[in-house]
Amino acid sequence: MLTNANLYSPSAILSIRGPDANSFLQGQFTNDLSRPNGSSTYGLWLNQKGKIVADSFVLRCAADDFLVFSHFSPTPVICARLHACLVADEVTVEDVTADWQAVNLWGPRAAEFARKIYSATPLSGCFNRVDEALIFPGRSSRQENFTIMLPAAQATELQRQFLTLGAASANANTAATERISSGLPAVPADLGPGDLPNEGGLDEFAISFTKGCYLGQEVMARLKNLGQVRRRLHVVEGPGAAPPHGCEIFQNGQRVGEFRSAARRGDGFVAFAMLSLLNLNPAAGLSRGSDGPADIRLVSVL
Repeated sequence: MLTNANLYSPSAILSIRGPDANSFLQGQFTNDLSRPNGSSTYGLWLNQKGKIVADSFVLRCAADDFLVFSHFSPTPVICARLHACLVADEVTVEDVTADWQAVNLWGPRAAEFARKIYSATPLSGCFNRVDEALIFPGRSSRQENFTIMLPAAQATELQRQFLTLGAASANANTAATERISSGLPAVPADLGPGDLPNEGGLDEFAISFTKGCYLGQEVMARLKNLGQVRRRLHVVEGPGAAPPHGCEIFQNGQRVGEFRSAARRGDGFVAFAMLSLLNLNPAAGLSRGSDGPADIRLVSVL
């Protein structure tokens, strides 16, 4: 099994600073940010109905100095969400996305390769700063994996160093295949403004149920008490070309859901599918059309 390095441009990196930065972010983010400097916390930005607006890591650089990092959620979406809730808070939100690039490193030797360049790797929930680079455990794989963000001018050289150590250069499809196979949904491609965190299993690790109020918190508390949702994100696989986003899925001639993101894998594809749980038979195959072959298999449910 290879260790892979994927060089890419993150969708959003924001600098959040000011005397009220901590209290402001704590009142907006789904996860608990009352953690020490050097912490890295994954969570969500919700709307008042509890639907997902964006996701991100929040890196606490100092008491009132944070970086918001998102692999896929666009900068304008996160900025609009934050500015809509800024009233009298002494907080500045600066878009610094263009200044940075990132390398996702995953696989059985990821920590070894990272240590050869940065001497040490961060613990779970933390980040290390080495010169101008920041490294933290990411969401590119269920295997050992790290995200390294660094000034754009240095990113290509870091990628070259990892390849020299023996890593394979991963393209966008390879990275998507690993992410989907690992059951790590992207926001907004797999879970977005029409979806609840619970429908993709994000309530398990992206939401704090003890931190107190934040936008969407009442809906999350109610869902926790009620239990099941009526649909869930699944990992599926099938033969042939990867289906387009939004393509309908059928079982026994009835529409049961739709594809979200998909990637080529071998002679077929692996994909996320949002499926209704009503009358779904997990043991039966799925099809792309109402009368198509049932050649798509359920792999797991999030």
